[in-house]
Amino acid sequence: MAESTELETETEHTPEEAAELFRDLADEIESGEDITVTGNNAEITVPGTVEKIDSELEVEHEIRGEYDQVMLELELDWTIIPDEDDDHSEE
Repeated sequence: MAESTELETETEHTPEEAAELFRDLADEIESGEDITVTGNNAEITVPGTVEKIDSELEVEHEIRGEYDQVMLELELDWTIIPDEDDDHSEE
């Protein structure tokens, strides 16, 4: 059976803080180094060595009279590529 770990967190940010959060995440993805996500007193680190990333973007704009509600969800999905050093097969 496959092992799975999940972390879900909701936080509130200023627009500048949210932009910085996504810039930092983008920099980590681009670097190819491990990616660490922290929230709800927990932390998950995943390998960032990937060939391609699948993405799904969903935007919802709900008009509620005086105030509108906007929701943007971004989902990134990738397969981890093991380093050659991690290959434990015998030659």
